[in-house]
Amino acid sequence: MNLEFKKENEKKVIAVAMSGGVDSSTVAYLLKKQGYTIFGVTMKTCGEEDKDAKRICDDLGIEHYLLDVTKEFGKEVIDYFVDEYSSGRTPNPCMVCNRKIKFGKLIEFAKEKGAEALATGHYANIIDGTLAIGDDMNKDQVYFLSQIKKENLEYIIFPIGKMEKPAVRELAKDLGVRVYAKRDSQEICFVEDGKLKEFLMDKTDGKIGRPGKIVDLNGKTLGKHNGLAFYTIGQRKGLGIASANPLYVVALDKKNNTVIVGDNDDLMRDSLIANSLNLFLVNEVKELDGMNCFIKARSRDRLHPCKVRVIDNDTIEVIFTEDNIRAVTPGQGAVLYTEDGKVIASSFIIK
Repeated sequence: MNLEFKKENEKKVIAVAMSGGVDSSTVAYLLKKQGYTIFGVTMKTCGEEDKDAKRICDDLGIEHYLLDVTKEFGKEVIDYFVDEYSSGRTPNPCMVCNRKIKFGKLIEFAKEKGAEALATGHYANIIDGTLAIGDDMNKDQVYFLSQIKKENLEYIIFPIGKMEKPAVRELAKDLGVRVYAKRDSQEICFVEDGKLKEFLMDKTDGKIGRPGKIVDLNGKTLGKHNGLAFYTIGQRKGLGIASANPLYVVALDKKNNTVIVGDNDDLMRDSLIANSLNLFLVNEVKELDGMNCFIKARSRDRLHPCKVRVIDNDTIEVIFTEDNIRAVTPGQGAVLYTEDGKVIASSFIIK
């Protein structure tokens, strides 16, 4: 990491998205040390903002702004989150937030304050104008960033994209960042750990907890469930049914309000259907037709070889060409990559 101060950098104004965590705080320290003129922005999305973000800005002697997006976040992210669960899907709120709030409203605010770019602490890269996997394969955050509008990439920089998390913590310690040892935040910022059921019940006045049957693939009733939203594809524990062999959730039938279970083999899929396409390396959906590439159908998965078939202008079928994928989950992202980790396009699984 180049920490050299350059006088010419002072002419460039950069907004730093400050969460109060070690990654964004280290980014601010790095850019300040390199000579850039920076200021910090913290989004207030729900609850109280992290006070460490303001403290870091005070340590650096830079301006700190609080951008209240509570209303927009509630409408675009929380309402979506609840609606998806109510519809029998498993949502991906980070992908939606990154598109509409973090790299939407936040970029707009940064520009209004005179910034030429927005810097964040994501482990990702921008190569040749497109998103690409960061160097830390254990922290691939491109999957969650892949719904960002392509035209916004020119305003975004990822200063630690070529670093690994342990190295970032070590650098933060060397630079004197007060939060260098702070634990990473939880993925769903607006739901307390272990309290998803309570959250959804509260948001729907209990309606989401409508009981129904748990059935096998032949339709035989094996037990009862307390609401489709509390189950996800691939789940084994907590089903409350007795069986000689392990059973897993293989589908959620919203129409009949049933949880369908089967063997592990029943979770294996050779294809998926996805829509809500966001394009990077192609300009039109039709260019994807017949393309051989790679897919991730969940954030912690590896890249799977695949071939794309275009169904219509906003829907594709992805056929896995070498191996099947386990527990394909409607509502999650389906992200297409090149072999070297550049994002071709992003979408959401519908079946």
